[in-house]
Order: sequence, then C-alpha cells, then structure tokens
Amino acid sequence: MKPDTELSLAPLDTPAPPPAPPGGRTCPRCHYTRQSTDTAPAWQCPRCEVVYDKAVPRSRARGGDEDEPPRPARSTRQAAPQRPWTLIALGGAVLAGAALLAWKAADDRDRATQHAARAASDARAAQVDDTRASQDMRARIDALERQWRMGEGARSLPEVRTLADQGEVRAMTLLGCMLLGGSPYRDAIGTPLDPAEARRWLERAATLGDPVAAVRLGGIYERGEHTARQPSLAENWYLRAARQGHSAGLYSLGMLYAHGADPVSQRPIPAWMLLTLADRNYRAAPERDELLPERHRPSSARAGLSRLKDRMHPSDIAEAERLADAWKPGQPLGL
Repeated sequence: MKPDTELSLAPLDTPAPPPAPPGGRTCPRCHYTRQSTDTAPAWQCPRCEVVYDKAVPRSRARGGDEDEPPRPARSTRQAAPQRPWTLIALGGAVLAGAALLAWKAADDRDRATQHAARAASDARAAQVDDTRASQDMRARIDALERQWRMGEGARSLPEVRTLADQGEVRAMTLLGCMLLGGSPYRDAIGTPLDPAEARRWLERAATLGDPVAAVRLGGIYERGEHTARQPSLAENWYLRAARQGHSAGLYSLGMLYAHGADPVSQRPIPAWMLLTLADRNYRAAPERDELLPERHRPSSARAGLSRLKDRMHPSDIAEAERLADAWKPGQPLGL
C-alpha cells in the first residue's frame, strides 16, 4: 500500500511575512505592517498605538523614510535670549517720572522757604518802620507838650488838635489835658478852657487803651473837677489802667480803696496789693509822665503802704502780698 504521503526529514519551510510595501513600517510589538492608507502619525502603530521611535536611527535616516517628516537641523549656536525692552523702557519712564516729581517737590519746598523768608523779612521791615514812625510821632508830640508847658500852648494847640483828629492816642490825651488846664499850665493855651471837650478827648483816648487818659478821668470823677463827684465811675477808669499794670493806675486805685469814698468802701487787702504792685513797678522803671497830676504819681506808693500798715492785721498783709505775687498784667485783678 502506497502511503498517501511520503515522510521526509527535510525541515518544514515557514511562510515568510509578506514584504512591507514600499515606504511601510512594521510594529515591533504586534508586527503590524503599516499600510500606505493608514491615517495614524508616521511614528505610531495604527493597531496597538505603540510609539515606534521618534528619533530615527542613523542607518535608517540615511536610507530615508518617506512617511517621516524631515527634522530640522540642530543649530550649533543657541539663540540669543530675547531682552525685555518693554520692561526696560517702562522702568526708565518710572525712574524719570520719580526724578521729576522729586525735583518738583524740592523746587516747591525751596520756593516755599524763600517765600516764608521773604514774608518774615517784610514783616520785620514793616515792624521796624512802624516802630520808627511811632517813635518819631511820639517825639513830635512830646515836643508839642514841652512847648505847651513853656507857655506856648497857643502855638502848639492847632497841631495837637490835628494829630488827635488823625487818631493819635497820645495827642488825644495831650489835647484833653490842655483843654482841662490845671496848675502850673492853667490858661497856657491862650484860649478859654473847655472841660467838657477835655473829658470827651480823654474818654476817647482811654477807650483806645491809654492808661494816662484813664487815670486823668478817674481823678476828675473822684474829686468832682468841673463835674459831679462820682467815685464809682472813678473806680471804673482806674481799673482800666490798673489791669494793664500801669503804675499810676495801680496806685490811684489802691489809694481809693485805702481811703474809701461812698459808695466805694474801704478795702485794706486789695489796697495793700495794689500799692505793693505800684511800688514794685515804679522801682523797676521810675518813669515820670508829666501829663499825670502829682497826686497820681506812683512814687508815693511806699508812703501809702506805711499809713495803711497801722490799720491791718499781719495775716491780712500776708494775704495781700500773696495776691500781689500771683498777679500778672493783663489778668483780672480779682478784687
């Protein structure tokens, strides 16, 4: 019986995989042969999606791969880093603006300093001019006053009246004294005296703050010169001068309280306080104003204290001294 097949020791031939189409590629994992119709990227298997290799071997790169896109040649020199020109320009603009603002602020400070210095200099110059003008005016009025005391009041009266009309306070006081008369200058102006007009000028000057005019008015009302006697009104005018620390005002008010005059009663403690202040002021500045009558001169304050001492208890004197030590000009007298 003839066998259907003959046994042979020759090795069985395995069929070889079909050749890859031109330009094809075989997956190293599943042995899928890439077809030209596949839409997957050239470096990816369309079946198992395995990545072949992105870097083409040197041997294959020489042969070329039609499906792999050409790789750009690597430059041997690195690209120069791009400079931030916008930031540099912006920073420069900010610095320039800051410098401009700093310069402007410094310039403004310099201008303000110069303006303040100029204003202070102008104020000092104006003060010097005012002081010089005031001194010149006082010297002029003093010359007119000396002329009046020498018996030439008729010649000085018109100018004194003109200055009083212009608002010179010292001229108002001098005009009131000239019109009031009194030893040793009675009738020295060569015209009839006018006590009523004299009081009006003295009141005007005292209201404007002249203590001499206030003391003269107080003396008029205390003694009733050319008018009714009114001690309470005299007290008010004396107080105007005393609050300013004027020696004659302190002395006149102190003597009024030392003697008393209805309706002003005797007040020993305030009297001692006022006479003490008057004596201290006079000894610190022993000036004598010729427009003040002799009975209002603070040089007599120490004599007034001596007469008052016999009527006061030592504790009252100590209290009056304490009040005198605590008081300052411009403060209320607290009487």
